[in-house]
Amino acid sequence: MSIMDQLAGVVTQQISQQAAQKTGLSEGLAAQMMPMAMAALMGAIKKNAAQPEGAQALSNALDRHDGSLLNNVSQLGNDSVLAEGQKILGHVLGGKQSQTEQALAKTAGVDASQVSQLLAMAAPAVLASLGRAKREQNLDVSSLAGLVTEESIRAQKAAPNELGGLMQFLDQDGDGDFKDDILESAGKKLLGGLFGKR
Repeated sequence: MSIMDQLAGVVTQQISQQAAQKTGLSEGLAAQMMPMAMAALMGAIKKNAAQPEGAQALSNALDRHDGSLLNNVSQLGNDSVLAEGQKILGHVLGGKQSQTEQALAKTAGVDASQVSQLLAMAAPAVLASLGRAKREQNLDVSSLAGLVTEESIRAQKAAPNELGGLMQFLDQDGDGDFKDDILESAGKKLLGGLFGKR
């Protein structure tokens, strides 16, 4: 089982109730959307790590994420961890964070603020998981970039079928970067009907 498979299973099972409380989503929808949030983050991290300088920056960042957070994932609901998650989103998504959240929200029929909170819960868990893998497997920068690429693909496959298909559709130009595609596609009827209004 891949790192992201394990992470999505653990986080979804253990913090769906917390995620629902923090986001205002139903517990079922929060659980459904968590794998999508992780897949989206991994896709963005993969894009960032595709260049040597990006991979080096990621490697440096992971030195501060040793994986200890995963020993008690309930911490993901803490305000301090959510604040850290928002900082991570700023680094990973850059200037497109707001647009990405809004487009994902429109796709799912929820508020952008709810998507933002969900992504903020997912981001520290994703980095903690990658940080633990880096340390335990003694990965250099090149090996880390390879792991990120592999895990990004697996994360998309691990998402529920309709969400995995959505991620593939959003990356329709095949460049591994869904952020541009999602802004163009979010208003299309196809995406609007994937979840319906919740």
